[in-house]
Amino acid sequence: MNKIGHVFRTIRLAKNLSLKDIAQGNISVSFLSKFERDESDISLSKFYSLLNKMNITLEEFRFIANDYKLMEHEVMLDNVRSAYESNNIILLETLKKKELAKYSETKRNTYKLNSIMISALICDLRNQYDISAEDKTYLSDYLLSVETWGYYENILFGNSLSILTLDSVILFSKEILKRSKLYMNLNVNRDEVVGILLNATVFCIEGNRMSESLYFIKIVDEMLENKVLYFEKTKLLFLKGLYDIKTQKKEKGIEKCKSAIQIMHDLGSILLAVNHEEYLEKFLEN
Repeated sequence: MNKIGHVFRTIRLAKNLSLKDIAQGNISVSFLSKFERDESDISLSKFYSLLNKMNITLEEFRFIANDYKLMEHEVMLDNVRSAYESNNIILLETLKKKELAKYSETKRNTYKLNSIMISALICDLRNQYDISAEDKTYLSDYLLSVETWGYYENILFGNSLSILTLDSVILFSKEILKRSKLYMNLNVNRDEVVGILLNATVFCIEGNRMSESLYFIKIVDEMLENKVLYFEKTKLLFLKGLYDIKTQKKEKGIEKCKSAIQIMHDLGSILLAVNHEEYLEKFLEN
């Protein structure tokens, strides 16, 4: 990663701002000049204030400082997501081995947790795939040990639902509302939590845990109010239909499910619509 002061200066000049424009009301022009030459450090609060004056987010600054490349963990998550969406188990196995090799070398628990998460996704795609009780416990213990969940913990839990017991899914899904509260105003975190709760609702409906299903449906309903998240709202409508079907309101439920599927068709998400049609057929058979 490039030196922070040098990157800061590059951005300032690109935005046609003078040292005085940025320093005014925060720090002296001479100190800012030293910072840009990487001759002085600056407090985090001052740095945030200076970024705000340049109308640039910390995330954007970090991306530029890293030569317009994603960070290591972001690249890993992108590769895992791509492999999972294309049902590429061989690539997932390769990515898992890489994370385990890094863990063996550094003993950083993040790499071990990443390998467990990837194993959970492989398990999602291939039913006959064993994950040790030790790894499941390792994952659960980590999630319980972190008092405040950020994006990483949400991703870790959300991608590992399939290897947890239904009771654990319900417990952690309720915990996520408390443990992610500090970061809920960040769109990326809120959207991830919504996705997790939608998946948790599916698990609860399939497991006949109807009171918990209704609880999560109501929570997501509140979280999506006045939000422009069409996929999530459509998915929620579909789950409301499944809930109605399971609670003796079959005709009403089928109508909701079919309405959701039609919206998917109308939005051009044909494969998604077909997948939900097939799911509904199997759901009604069972």
